[in-house]
Amino acid sequence: MPLGLPPHLASSTTTLALVRAGHAAAAASLVAAMAVVLTLQTTLPDLAVWPALIVLVPMIGLLVLLERTPSTFIAVGYLLVGGACIAWFTVIGSAQLEVTPRNDDFTVGLLKAAVILIVGVGPGIARCVLWTTAGLLVAETSSAVVIVALGGVWGPAPGPITLWVFLVLGLASLQLRRLQARTAIPALYRAARDEMLAETRRGFERRATALVHDTMLNDLALIAQHDEGPLRPGIGDAVRADLATLVGEEWLIDEASPSERSAHAEFERMLADATAGELTVVVAGDPGILNRVDGHARAEFLRAIGQALVNVRRHAGVTEAEVVLGAQHDEVSAMVVDAGRGFDPTPGVEGRLGVGLSIVARLEAIGGEAQLWSRVGSGTTVMLRLPLAAPPVSPDPFDIDDGPDARPQSAPEVTA
Repeated sequence: MPLGLPPHLASSTTTLALVRAGHAAAAASLVAAMAVVLTLQTTLPDLAVWPALIVLVPMIGLLVLLERTPSTFIAVGYLLVGGACIAWFTVIGSAQLEVTPRNDDFTVGLLKAAVILIVGVGPGIARCVLWTTAGLLVAETSSAVVIVALGGVWGPAPGPITLWVFLVLGLASLQLRRLQARTAIPALYRAARDEMLAETRRGFERRATALVHDTMLNDLALIAQHDEGPLRPGIGDAVRADLATLVGEEWLIDEASPSERSAHAEFERMLADATAGELTVVVAGDPGILNRVDGHARAEFLRAIGQALVNVRRHAGVTEAEVVLGAQHDEVSAMVVDAGRGFDPTPGVEGRLGVGLSIVARLEAIGGEAQLWSRVGSGTTVMLRLPLAAPPVSPDPFDIDDGPDARPQSAPEVTA
């Protein structure tokens, strides 16, 4: 089966290629027979073998028609003309060379090969075998009738029969490979399906891992750090909301596309969920730049920003943070800055697990990257970058201008 072709095209394509190869070999045989006749006529000018060329012209013409517009009518005509050509060559050779006609004559053998190499008309292995067999029968029958009529002794010619056997074995091998491919293709489809299911499962596992960290693990850490006594109202509401999220199935569904939901609305909802009324966020830049990101990637990007803010609210020991949104022609970015207690960002130390699971891994899953700078007592900065699938058609009015004449824009303050 040709590599890369779908199953419904592979069969017909392979057979047609074999038919064309047979026609090309038949044309080569006819040209070789013509060359033999011309050589005899040139070297032995007293002989009149040139009339043999007359019957080659219609045979070559029918072969050209059969190649360009294949049909049963043209194929039958080609076989009949081929049989007549074999008989005519046998008669002229016997008369001019004054020898008893034989069935193993080289020139006649070339004509027999051209008739056998008709191979087929249209796709189908069985058709090719039938047409090739018909060519062999026409060639040998025509030769036998003429040889017997001229007083010779006919016997099967080994050359044409060997060619026929070779073609039939090749066609049978092709049919066997085709049957093997039919059993292999379902296995390939199953393997591709299993790979898609495995990738989908890995995606859900990554999302579930990030969700568990964003909700349950953070809630447990917050409760462990809480003073004895009843939980503050904001913490209790956040825990109940997180439990509802874990129990529900909304997180299994991909987010709406950018055309179905405004980036501004998503950004505001993310701020409300992340701050829980306990953190004031100053936003620099326009959330509208997130409309340039597709729905799923945008949702994951916003979750990463939200988790960075949750970390500020729960661990930084401050009540204010800043989010800076920016865009270039090929990426969008967000930077979350706080002046809290900070921590040691060395991998493996306490505080790095949440960043790795909920921010870094989340960005990497959608083709982005996250960088973190922090030091104990000096606050924390998280930089998130997400490349765009394609550059925008026209310049975005919210692109950051890094030129020397760039002027700072006023940043609206948003209190969540």
